Amino acid sequence: MISATTMTFGSDIGIDNLAKHVNVVFDNGPKMVSLSIDNSAGRMTHLTRADIRLLFSDPLKGGVKDMTSSVFGGEDHPCGVDATIDNMSTAMKWLQRIDWGMDAQMML
Repeated sequence: MISATTMTFGSDIGIDNLAKHVNVVFDNGPKMVSLSIDNSAGRMTHLTRADIRLLFSDPLKGGVKDMTSSVFGGEDHPCGVDATIDNMSTAMKWLQRIDWGMDAQMML
């Protein structure tokens, strides 16, 4: 399933500088790829700043585990990884694999 939300922050004064944000979630069972895109709090004219997060949820135990660091390397990725073509390809491959990241059930 694919779902999306949009948000606009700010007042009508200086309408050209409104902060805009879009979040698209690609959902495949307990695995989710979250694509977040914004205009850097209104400092950019287009929605061009983007990051990807990989999430795993367990509907029986509850909770969501951030899998971004384990898939994209051991370093900590507190804000996700840059939304490049290569990173999006890796994220979508992770979303479709049933054996990559499913051990996260033990971590919840």
